[in-house]
Amino acid sequence: MSYRLATLAAVVLPVAYGARPAANAAVPPPPRPLAADTGYVVAPTDSAAGAYLAVAGGCNDCHTPTWSATNGRTPDADRLTGNPVGYRGPWGTSYAANLRLLPARMTEDRWVQVLTTADGGQGHPPMPWMNTAQMSRRDLRNLYRYVKALGPKGAPVPRAVAPGAEPATPYVLMVPQQPRRDTAAPGRP
Repeated sequence: MSYRLATLAAVVLPVAYGARPAANAAVPPPPRPLAADTGYVVAPTDSAAGAYLAVAGGCNDCHTPTWSATNGRTPDADRLTGNPVGYRGPWGTSYAANLRLLPARMTEDRWVQVLTTADGGQGHPPMPWMNTAQMSRRDLRNLYRYVKALGPKGAPVPRAVAPGAEPATPYVLMVPQQPRRDTAAPGRP
């Protein structure tokens, strides 16, 4: 597991899944999206801006299986092809999609809609939906244009598995674990 993924699991997930509000507690509203073209990346081409966003936004961390092993040196031709290793938690088991196959069946407008609405509420962790919802529409379009320029490659990843069902693929367990009491450091209670 990459350092970045381990950090995500250790820092974000306890907050996201450790303390759930009571059934009658008010759930805070999602963050307000930025204005349509506020705070966007400037680059020589739309695709170059999208390539930068894919790296800076961490897209390759999950969607490019060889990203960590190559220390971020995976050639463009092999990026964003999805990952058959699942991410398992209270939501079930989710998979990082093969983004290279999406432009063939998804318009640019639909891409923006999916990334700003957590796929209409169907999106699962560890995808940072709360972050993509706040990206400028211009940046989301540039990300789409980069992925489309890469061209289709690879196969679809497995479909998400419901909570409680056992996945047929390897997976990363993304549930915080409490340390055992008998493993406390010497001299500590």
